[in-house]
Formats: sequence, C-alpha cells, structure tokens
Amino acid sequence: MKTLFIMRHGQAQAKASSDAERALTARGEADVERVANALSDELSDLDQLWVSPYRRARQTAAIVNQVLGRGVEPVETELLTPEADLEALCAQLQACEEDNLMLVSHMPLVGDLIHHLTGAEPGRYSMGTASVACLTLDVVAGGVGELRWLRHRED
Repeated sequence: MKTLFIMRHGQAQAKASSDAERALTARGEADVERVANALSDELSDLDQLWVSPYRRARQTAAIVNQVLGRGVEPVETELLTPEADLEALCAQLQACEEDNLMLVSHMPLVGDLIHHLTGAEPGRYSMGTASVACLTLDVVAGGVGELRWLRHRED
C-alpha cells in the first residue's frame, strides 16, 4: 500500500521574472515550517520527496527536509509543475517502488490529483498554500484512493 503526502508550496511572491522563479515569502517559509513541524510524526517514514522544479516548491521541500532532520534527497520532476499531465504522473507514481512519498507541487495539480485519486467531485477539497493531504492507495489510479486527512496552515 502506498501512502502519498501531497503538499502545496507555501505562500509565494506575487511577481518575479517568471512564474517558475517566484520565491516563498517570509510568511510562506514560516507556514511551511509550522506545518512540517506539526506533521513530523506522520512524515517520519518518508521514503522519497518529489518536487516541482519551480523555485517556491524547491524551497518548500528544503524546509520540510530541514524540519524532519533527514536528508531525503528531493527528486525534481516536470510531472509536478502546475499544468502537468495527471495520467503521466499517476503512471510514474504507480511504477515507483517506494511506499511513502511526499509530492510538493502547485494548484491546480495538487487539487486535481486528490480529486482524481479519490474520485471526489472537483472542488471538494481545498488546498491552500502549505496544505498537506494524506492518501492511501493499493494502486495509483482514479477513484481508488482514500483521503486519510487534509491539514491546512493556521492563520
């Protein structure tokens, strides 16, 4: 059984030279740190950390790694960019032999992935910045995942 932790990056700057270069704000960094600390027990068995190549996602993954105190080397993948192909991502996840994965990505992908895997209607689950969802699946396919929990940053 796979456990997927799906995390949206922390709050980012409104503008940069490109969307991919938008960095986390100070609040975004603090939110990610608080969420990671609150979830450190749940994330203690993390095998892999997949991350979008966008700056704000890489910064989010680095903070999570720092909080966990484990050197889980992030794996950058274009499959986690905001408009990435959901089916291609699911195929890669299914092929992955690791059981406990964290994905750090963006909207709309994180929301679309949760809705696809759980079979929930689009828009049912909100993914604000620094939100984390935990899903369990026997196979990575549409409609077969169970949403175990969904945690949001505290304002």
